[in-house]
This record gives sequence, structure tokens and C-alpha cells, in this order.
Amino acid sequence: MNTNKYIFSFTSFQKILVAILLLSIGVLGAIQPVFYAAIIPIILSFIIMKLNLRDLLVSIWWTIVIALFFGAYLSVPGMESIYLFRFLLPMHLVVLLLNQDFKISQLSRYRPYFIFLILFLLTSFISLFWADSISLGFRYCYFVFEICYLFFLCFYHLDSKKPMKYLTQIITVIFMGSLVLGLFEILTGWHMRLSASNVYITTTSKYQPTGILYNTNDFALFLAILYPVVSQYWLHMKKLRTGIVLYTVATLLTAYVIISTYSRIGMLAFGISAIAIFFYHFRKKGIAMVFMMFPAGFLLLVFTDFGERIIAIVHSAFTDKSTSTSARENLYSLLFRIAKESNFLGIGAGNVPKKLNALLLGYTDEGVDAYTTGHNFWLETLGNIGFIGLLSCGMIFAWFIYQLLESGYLKFSPTALLIWMTFIGASIALSTILEKRFLWFILAMGICMLQERLKEDRHSESNRQNKKTNTNYRSG
Repeated sequence: MNTNKYIFSFTSFQKILVAILLLSIGVLGAIQPVFYAAIIPIILSFIIMKLNLRDLLVSIWWTIVIALFFGAYLSVPGMESIYLFRFLLPMHLVVLLLNQDFKISQLSRYRPYFIFLILFLLTSFISLFWADSISLGFRYCYFVFEICYLFFLCFYHLDSKKPMKYLTQIITVIFMGSLVLGLFEILTGWHMRLSASNVYITTTSKYQPTGILYNTNDFALFLAILYPVVSQYWLHMKKLRTGIVLYTVATLLTAYVIISTYSRIGMLAFGISAIAIFFYHFRKKGIAMVFMMFPAGFLLLVFTDFGERIIAIVHSAFTDKSTSTSARENLYSLLFRIAKESNFLGIGAGNVPKKLNALLLGYTDEGVDAYTTGHNFWLETLGNIGFIGLLSCGMIFAWFIYQLLESGYLKFSPTALLIWMTFIGASIALSTILEKRFLWFILAMGICMLQERLKEDRHSESNRQNKKTNTNYRSG
């Protein structure tokens, strides 16, 4: 039997079928333009059939990585809610299900995290049964699903040193680009089109950088959580001197940009990371370097206009926000009240901001979609999905820190711990973190760093045992 003939015939049939479909769409599109939209899924399905699914899956993954950082800037003009990241997630899922090489067993080392994530998602959906607003609930559940899938993406694709290094390089480029953009905003007062500095005008907002994010606090935490990843990459470059120069320049620029955001938590998170990384890497030499640089740094801060401005910003950020602090205390009190009145079952996923707004105003207006964010992820989660939901989410962080402390990873690098600390800081400082994909993504990356190190340790231990066995066998 000539199988090549049948293969050729089948391939020809596919081409003829696609041609007929495209011609039909052309005719129908002339009558009603909406039919032209059908061209996209037909072409995509044809491409998927022809390409290697594994290669396609990897390509989608790297595109998702870039898209999640740029968010609404990679969207349909005028329709910022429809952006590339949201289109790529379901596409990745479809290709993953079609890929026959996928084996769930390769993710077994992440089993505890999957259990906690699934419980987090399930409690969010279950709480919809008693939620006042189902639409707000579904929105909340969608973001929780996004978080779960981001963790899965990292666990699945960051399975060796090579993709981890490539991801670090991409993050380094994005980090440096964001620094340059932040400096440009500080010097010129110009901001990206989706920046809050174009909307909320204050005495300092014109020269407060927001980068590719919406507000200054987000941008400060964005730089703070990426900084440990980028620093580790530079301090472990083959060309060590070049790496140290890049690390030094980036550290100074990051300090300046974050201070210029007036973000207290950003300054604290970055300050802790910068000190920890510096002394971890340079150790005793670091103390000598501090003594050598201290006189020049002191003179720069005290006797120059630039130094005076830096000190003034830091002083203002930590002393001129008493009103903000008291407002947050009131929010926290109301959040706990909401949780307590629901018997710690939660009032339904995504419903806390609307309830919080009603408590602040003293009345509920059903015709208005006004809401107030809690500025505390943990209390807001408790109010939304109750104690079990909070426990499910909290166990992700508890298990992460437990593995960090038990594994001895900190002898190798402080990066994962600094990521964990910065995330915790962001969770009690930002208005909301559920929608901040970069925070969850870097947290998942930190978990992968830890697991990769544990895998290397197990492999080394296995090799030692094999050598010991072989030595004993030869001796016998």
C-alpha cells in the first residue's frame, strides 16, 4: 500500500477545506463584516496543527512572561481591559491539553502548593453562594484563577537552570528599562498614558515616577521585588567586575527612583534587600567598604542640594502621612468588623470593597458601583472568603518560608527570602495585590528557585551515595 499517496491526499484535503472556509468567510463578510472575525481561529488552528506543540507551548510561555509585566500597554487601543496577557492564558491551556508530552508527575515536588492553591480557589467559588454581588464574586474568582495558573506556569516551565537563567535575563532587561523610564519621569515630569500621575494631581505627583504601572506605590514595590533577582544575576556573572559595576549603578539608581516615589514600604523593602545582598555577597569586605564610602556619602547627603532633597523626601514620606496612617487603622478596624459579623465565613468573594465603602459612607447605594479597597490583603481575604480561605492562602507563604528555613537554601542565596519579605510588605501596603500579577509571578519564581536548589542537593547526595557504594563494593 502506498501510504505517501494517502498522506498527500489528506494534506491536500486540509488545504482545500481551509481555502473553501476562507472564501466562504470572504463572501459572508461582504454581507456582514462580523464574519471576518472567524478568520483568526481558523488560521490559528491550522498553525497549531502544523507546529510542534511543545515548541509552541514554550513560545506562548515566554510571550506571557513579557505580557504580564506590560499589562494594559499591550492591549487593543481604547479597550485597555482586552490585553494580550488575558488572551494568551486560555491559549496556553488549550495547547497544553493538546500536548501529549505533558506529565503531571513532573510537578509532584510542588504538590503542597497545588493543594493550597486549589483550596484558595475552591473557597472563593463556594463563597459565591452567599455573596450579595455575584458579578464582583466572579471577578474575584477570575483573578484567583489567574494566580493559580501563574504558579502552574512557573512550576511547569522553570524546570531547570536554563529557563530560569533566561527568565532572569528578561527580568533584568525589564528592570533596567523601568529604571530608565523612572529617571526620565523624575527629570521631565512626563508619564506613560495609563499613569495615575496624569489623573490625580498633587504637589509632588508630577515628578513621582510610576513606570509601566498605575501608581507610585506599585512601581516602588515592582522595583523592590525585582531587585534581588537582578542583583543575584549580576553578582554571579562570569565577568565579575562588569557585574559588580552594573550591580552598584543599579543599586544607586534604584534607591533614587524608589525614594522619589515617596513610598514608605518601597523604601523599607528595598533598604532591607540592598543591605542583605551587600553584606551577604561581600561579607567582611563589605564592612571595610562601608567605612571607606561613608565620608563621601555623608558629605553628598548633607552638603549638596541633591542630598538635601533626598533627605527631605524620606523625612516627608515617614512623617507627613499621619492622616493616611489613621485612615488605614480605621479601614483595618472595619475590615475585621466585616469578617466578625460574617462569623468568619466571609461575605462572599470580592464583596468586601463594596461593603467597606457602604460602612464608610454610612449607607448603601445599589445604583452606584463605588467601592473602597482595604489596603490589607490578609484582612480583606478574611472578609471576602473567611478563615478557611485565608488559611488556604496563608499556607502557601507558610510552607514557602518553612522550606526556606529547613532546606539550608539561605546559605546559598538570600534572594528567595527577600522576595517573600517584599511580597508580605506589599500585601499590607498596597491598595490591593490580587490584580498585581508581577508580585504573584515573582513569588512563584522564588519558590522555583528554592525547588531547583533542593533538586540539585538531592542529586548531589545521590551521587555521593553512589560513589560510596561503589567504593565499598571495590574494597570488598
